[in-house]
Parts: sequence; structure tokens; C-alpha cells
Amino acid sequence: MKTSQLPDAVRRPHRLVPTAVAMACAMFASSAIAQVQAPVPVEASTSPAAAETPPETATSNALPTVSVTARKRNEKMLEVPISMQSLSDKELRAGGITEVKDLAAQTGFNFSSSQGSGAQGRSTGVTTFRGLQGELNFPWENSGGVFIDGIFISGGVASIGMTDVARVEVLKGPQNAFFGRSTFGGAVNFITRNPSSELGGAVNTTVDNRGSKDLDATIEGPIKTDVLNGRLSFGSRNKAAQFRATDGGALGEEETRFVSGTLYLTPTDKSWVRLRAHYQRDEDSTPATGLIPAAGNTSCQGRTYTGNDAAGNPVNFTPSVAYFCGGLPSYGTVGSRVFDANTAIPANAVAAMVDNALNEPFLAKAPKLDHTGLLREIKRVSAQGGVELPHQMDLALNAGFNESYSSSIYDVDRSKASNFLAQQSMLSKDLTVDARLSTNPRSPLRGTLGASYFRSTFQLQQIDMSMALGQTTPAIGTGNYQNVSSSVPAVYGSAEYDFNERWTLTGEARYQKDTVEFTSPAGLKTDNTAKNLLPRLTLRFKPIESMSTYISAARGVQPLSANSGYINASAAGKAYLRSLYPNISEFTEQPKLDSLELGIKQRVNPSWQYSAAIYTQTWKDRMSSTSVFNPTSCGVTVGTAACPFTASGSGVTIGNEARVTGLELAVDAQLSRQWAMGAYLDVKRAKWSRVDATNAVLTRPAVNFDGNSLARTPSVTAAANITYRYTLSDEWKAFTRGDVTFVGKRWDTDYNFFQVGSYNSFDLRQGFEKDNFSIELFVKNVFNHRGWTSASRIVDLSMTPVTNFSQQGVLVNVQDERSFGARMRYTF
Repeated sequence: MKTSQLPDAVRRPHRLVPTAVAMACAMFASSAIAQVQAPVPVEASTSPAAAETPPETATSNALPTVSVTARKRNEKMLEVPISMQSLSDKELRAGGITEVKDLAAQTGFNFSSSQGSGAQGRSTGVTTFRGLQGELNFPWENSGGVFIDGIFISGGVASIGMTDVARVEVLKGPQNAFFGRSTFGGAVNFITRNPSSELGGAVNTTVDNRGSKDLDATIEGPIKTDVLNGRLSFGSRNKAAQFRATDGGALGEEETRFVSGTLYLTPTDKSWVRLRAHYQRDEDSTPATGLIPAAGNTSCQGRTYTGNDAAGNPVNFTPSVAYFCGGLPSYGTVGSRVFDANTAIPANAVAAMVDNALNEPFLAKAPKLDHTGLLREIKRVSAQGGVELPHQMDLALNAGFNESYSSSIYDVDRSKASNFLAQQSMLSKDLTVDARLSTNPRSPLRGTLGASYFRSTFQLQQIDMSMALGQTTPAIGTGNYQNVSSSVPAVYGSAEYDFNERWTLTGEARYQKDTVEFTSPAGLKTDNTAKNLLPRLTLRFKPIESMSTYISAARGVQPLSANSGYINASAAGKAYLRSLYPNISEFTEQPKLDSLELGIKQRVNPSWQYSAAIYTQTWKDRMSSTSVFNPTSCGVTVGTAACPFTASGSGVTIGNEARVTGLELAVDAQLSRQWAMGAYLDVKRAKWSRVDATNAVLTRPAVNFDGNSLARTPSVTAAANITYRYTLSDEWKAFTRGDVTFVGKRWDTDYNFFQVGSYNSFDLRQGFEKDNFSIELFVKNVFNHRGWTSASRIVDLSMTPVTNFSQQGVLVNVQDERSFGARMRYTF
């Protein structure tokens, strides 16, 4: 049977492991001595393997054996020397996972859209693995890449749905050797289902008490028997507003409509072709991102912090303006009043921001948005194919094209004050082509040889209207502008050798040439090229048949990044930036990661298994950002030699260095025929080896903060679930499931002024199943906890009048309030 013809199967999420497992991990690991290019998904492999099979010793409560394609071939997950998790479509439904944010909470990576001064909500997203938290929202600055069927997704990550997904693989640690440059922290690969050879389909609908509602439908079956199968899916997802602004507008309302189709062709017994197309339209209100101003807060008075001055001497300082030094006020203290914004477009801004009276070229390409919030159109097409060659070799091809065009109009000051309004056009498109040849996977010496090409374009332009500075009509801003194209040809390969039944050595590497070209608003082009060899070397040792230990060393990189704020600045602006940052240039240094990982995986018996990994990472030239405004002496003056920036200032980046160490533990158990559980725990320590200040208004005269913790990186994250299944009658079966997630405290900035409190959530589900019909009653956030899910320092622009840009505040997102509802599924 070919891999692509295998049935979808049930897997269980991996989560928490007891302390004894950690001790075993250390003992056996010591005895063992252990963007963007895309991987070919499981559909692009003709290697014979089972997605899930019963264990050799069958019992009534045996766990399935899960196979994955993390290394571009089918392998048992417990034998792959990578810290990873795999969730099937049934597990996604059972866990109530409908978007990337839900997936992140249960599988140990972070996903956030609330940081930086740009548009929030679903316009962008930051995918973070193992504490490698970046500062900006651009696709090339994430530490983790997101893929659909092995094709990198640069736009619309926050709104990826689960309708056609067969399973999701979440890989931790550098994956550059197989996945390319945007996966130096990890990767998430959504693998969609092949169409069935039998006529059938499914309808899913969900409603809740807050007014949210989802509906999707799928129909699939043979088009030409034994040769061509097809599937068509369509639907909508609608999330109700979380808050209402003072002017009555919705905050946090989201709508997605989509349609996708897949064709699966098998012209011969040893070859296949798979085609998929997807169209999606996202339309959201102003996002539910709040502002907590620091003005008037006295918590920093009398507090002293330590850093180093420019000469490297230790110095003490107290923040020079009001900020939060004892901790951020809780939601219970500030309530919903911090979630407020102007949700109507002023009449004098409509011509420029809606009708493009300024003839802004990027806005001309974006969909026409006539309200504050987001409007985005997404198009994705992909093609995979494979053929079995003599001697059990395998040739596969994967290609895909993505396009995401969006327009956002948002209240920059995030308050009811009519101070600043902006429109952002964000356009991204990318092409991926990847081909690979694999040898017999059962041979003691086996390998893969591949080549790939990636090309992308990312364009962003902002139109500003600064009412607080007396501006009555919008103008095209130059401080927030991106026009970046990348081309990345690469070759990669792996060789694996079994010395005997216990010892296996694997070498993997990718060689790539990363060229980035930046075009200024005036049409001037500047480019840079980096050549990288990205290796991963792994030694695996199996003390016993059911246990696998490994040690792995790898290097990863992030893509090159243009310092657009510096490139776009006038001569006077560049001179001012150089006075602040003497080493600033048109491109930042390419961030690199060196990682060492020790791991252990074991199926203790047919009913339970665990995995654990200890890792240490050195992160060099991590990009830290800042918004630089005119000197405070300028007042409201802009565009002069002494005051060279516009009102929106200029965003620049500089490089720093950090070290991150951590422990990941997971367990999966079928406790009995009726009881099943899974859990996950991640504990990490993320410290700066070198961090330079990018916000002198808070830290002057200190400019260096070695030893501080990385911002927005929780030291502890955990998730656990337990399910009880039982029979009600000959026809009806039922289950009860509980899920709990926990995210620990996080520092507000890299200068560690305060820690954001931890938060947790408990979800409860009660399901009933009969033949091809099921209904589930659920309660999300049962105890209605309202913790801050993200908090990011920002310049407070809500002051009236605005006299300078040194006032501070914090952008926040809060947990959704408790909701209850029902979900129904009918298959035919």
C-alpha cells in the first residue's frame, strides 16, 4: 500500500512526564553519549509505511503506533530523534483545536499577534519555539515556520483552519536541514487529507452563547474509479466580538470564509499526483488589543535597576518616566475599559485610506476595506507527486504558491482619544519548489538527496493621519515601509547508517544561498547575500527495543533582514540614528542558533509511552527593535534637519545574544479501556549573554543588560487532558473530556521591569456519538480566568495633548471569557 493511500488514524497528544522520567532521560542519554524551503509531506512519499498500527503486544487498552514524516520519510515517532508531537484530525476535534492559537496552547510552542506598534489581531502572527522570541511580526523574523502540506506559509497564519487536516506535526528545535531557513526554532506542518475513494462527506457546525458560530462541509469520492478521486470543502468561521468600544464598535470580531478542492490521481500502481487549491477571505473588526497607560503610575519611584554604561561600567538607574515596575495591573483591576479604540474612519480620511486618493501602489493591490479592522484575501495552490523507482528508491516533487493581500485600518493609540490613525497594506506572495530522491528506507545505509528553490515578496506601506499633531488629511508614511524580495536556492541531503541494532549515526545538511533585495519608496534598491551550511548530526542508541535515546547537534539561521528604518531615513535621519547606534547599517547581521539536544523516548508497555528532551541553545545576533522618534526638543516639528523623522518615527533593529536551556517532557497513556490521558511540560531558562538598550528613555544611562531574561518568554508552560469513554446503550456512546493549559510568568521587556502574571484555562466537553452522528456540549474557560495572554511595551500615544513620544504603556490581550455551546458532526 502506498503511503498516500493509508487511512487517517487516531493519535493522542503528548504532554507531561513525571520526575522519574527526567532522571531516566539523564541516565540513558549519558549512556548514549546524544525561509524558506519546504519538506515533502507524507503524501509526497511512496515509501511503504503505516500511519498507525497496533503494537506488537495487543491489549484492550493499547496505544496506536504513530508514524510521522518529520525527516521526509515515514518513521515511527518514538524512534525519530527529534522532540515532536503529532495530532490526528480526531485529536484536533477532541481537543477543540480550531486554529493555530489553540494548537500552540496544547503542543508547547507560542503564538502571539500582540507586539510591535503595527496592526494587531489576525493581520500578523509570531510563532515561537523554545523561548526564541522575536520582536517583530514579519514572517522572516519568526523562530518557527508554519507549513501546509510542506509548503511554507508566509501570510494568514493566524487564520489557518482544520477542516481538511489529517494531522499536524509539531517539531521542536532547529529543522533547517530539511525545512529551510525559517525553522531555526521549530516547525509546524499541517498535512491535509487525500480524497477518499468512496463517496462520502461530513458537515460540522458549532455555536456558542457569545454568538460565535462555525459551519463547514466536505464532499469527496471517486471521479474515475481507481484513477482519480476528488474532494471539495467549504465553510465559514465566525468569532463574536469580545468587547465594545465607547463609540459602539466591535472589538475582536472575526470572520473567515473559505473553499478548497483536492484532486488525487494514481495513473499507475507506482506513481501519483496530488493537486490542491484554496481560497479564503478574512474580515475582522478592530482587534481586541488593549492599552494600559503608565502615566500617573508611581510604582517605579524609588526602584533601582542595574546595567552597564557605554564603557562597560556597572551603573544604577531608575526609569526616567512613569512605567510599571512592581507588576502589571490585572484584568480584575482595570477591567474592560482598557479595551477601547476609535472604530469609525473619520470622513476626512476615507478618500486616502479607503479610496486610495493618494495613489499608494500597495493599497491599489490590496482588497478595499471600508471599516477599521482587517480585510484579507488568501490564495494557495500546491502540487505534489511521487514515483517508486527500482531498488525501493523514491522520487518526489512538491511545489506550491501562496498569495496573501490584506488591508488594515487601525487606531494607533488604541484609545478613545482621536490622536493617531493608520492604514497598512500588507502583501506577500511566495513560490516553493522542492524535489528529492530517497534510497531504500530499510537498508542499513540509507539517504536522501534534494534540491529546492524559494522566492518571496513582502510589501508593506502605511498611510498616517496624526490628528494629535494637527494633521487634517492622511499622508503616506516612510517610517513604516517594507518592500523585500528573497530568493533562496538550496541543496540538502542526509545519510544514515545502522552500525548494529542499537547504534545509528545520522548526518544531515542544507547548503543555501539567501539573497535579499530591499526597494526604497524612491525606487532605490539595495541587496545582500548570505551563504550558509546548516548541519545536524545525530547519534541514536537503543538500550532496549522499546527505548530510543539520542544526542543531536544542529545549527540554524533566520533569513537576512533589511534595516528598513535606516534605509528609508533621510541623510539627517541616518546621521541621527548613527549617533544612537554607531554600528547600524542597511542590513542586520544574520541571526544564528547553535543547539545541542539530549533525548529519550520509550513505550514502557502497550498502554503508555513518554518522551523527554534536554536542550541548550546559543542565539547570536537576535534582532531587537526600537522605534526612534525625533528629539523631544522638536515638539511637533517634523521633516527638518534637526527633526528628521515623520510623526510615526523610524523602526530599526540591532543584534544581541542569548542562551536558552530547557527541558521538555511528554506522556501518553491509555489507562484502561475507558480512561485515557496525555500531558506536556516545558521548563526553560532564557538569559541574555549580551543585550543593548533600544529604549533609552527608560534605561538611561545604562545601555547593556547582560544576564537579564528574554522578554515574553514563559519559564513554564504545560497542558494536560483526560478522557473517560463509556457506553450508554447499544446505539449511543459517550465521552467526557477535560483539558487544562498553563502559561507561566513572562517579563515585559528585555530590561526586566516587571513580570506578567501566569494564566491558565480549563475546558470541559461532554460528547455523545451514534453511528455517523455526534454532538458535543462544551464549556471553555470554565472558571472564567482572565489573565493577560500577551503584554508588550509600547509608546503611549493616547495622551491629550501629545507633547512628546516618551510616555510609556503596555499593549495587552486577555483570555476569552467563559463560553458554552454545542458542536455537531454528521458524516455520510
